[in-house]
Amino acid sequence: MKKHLVLAGIVTLMAACSHEGSSPSSTSDWGTGLNSIERNYNKPAPDTYLAGVAALKSFNITVEKDMHDEMGGELLGRRADGQSVMVNVSVIDKANSVAVVRVGAGNSTLATMIHEKVADKLGMGTANAAFLGGNTEEFPYSAELQAGAEAAERTVKALGWSVTGKELKDKWAQIDARAEDSHPARIRMERVDDRAFPLKVRFTAGNGNTDVSKAMIGRLHEEFDRQIGGHVR
Repeated sequence: MKKHLVLAGIVTLMAACSHEGSSPSSTSDWGTGLNSIERNYNKPAPDTYLAGVAALKSFNITVEKDMHDEMGGELLGRRADGQSVMVNVSVIDKANSVAVVRVGAGNSTLATMIHEKVADKLGMGTANAAFLGGNTEEFPYSAELQAGAEAAERTVKALGWSVTGKELKDKWAQIDARAEDSHPARIRMERVDDRAFPLKVRFTAGNGNTDVSKAMIGRLHEEFDRQIGGHVR
C-alpha cells in the first residue's frame, strides 16, 4: 500500500513539473552552466527582451519562437547551419532583469557575442568618456605598462566582473569589462615620459555622469591600487 502511495506521489510531482514553466517568462531547461551564459542587466525586462530580439536579428538568426509578457520572455532562434539559439529574459525587479543565452550544445563564444549585442542595443556598449565628462578619472602610477595591464585584469576579476576585451600594445594597454549589472567599464594604461610615475591610468565607467559611474570608478580605483601594489602621486 505504501509503495503505491509513493508511486502515486511521484507521478503527481512529475505532472506538476510538466506544467511548471508554462509562462513565457519562466525558466526552461537551459542545460548546465557550461552551456548557458547568464548576465544581469540594469534595465527593465521588456527592454532587455526587445534588445534580445534585435541582437538575434543583427546576427541574421531566424526567430522561430517569440513568447513574452511584462515579466520577460523566451526566444528560440535558428542559425543558417541549423544550430539553435535560445534567449530567456526574466524580471528581477522593476528596473533590473536577467538574460540567459544558450547556443547549440554550448557555443559560449557566440552566446557572449549575443550578450554584447544586447548590451549595445540597450545603450550599454563599451565605456567611453562622456561628452560633458563625469565618468572618467585619471591617475599616475610608479609601475610599468605590463604590470599595469596584469593588475587591471586582476582588478576586474577580483571585483567579480567579466573581462570583455584586452589589448596590449607597445605604448598602451586596455581592459574592457562589465559589472554585475552589465554596465561597461574600461581601464586604459599609457606609458608617459615621467621617471617617477611612468604609467598613466584612466578609469572609465558607464556612459555618462551618473552615481553608478562614480561608484564604479571608485571601486576600480581602489581595487587597482590594491592589485598593483603601488600608489598614485
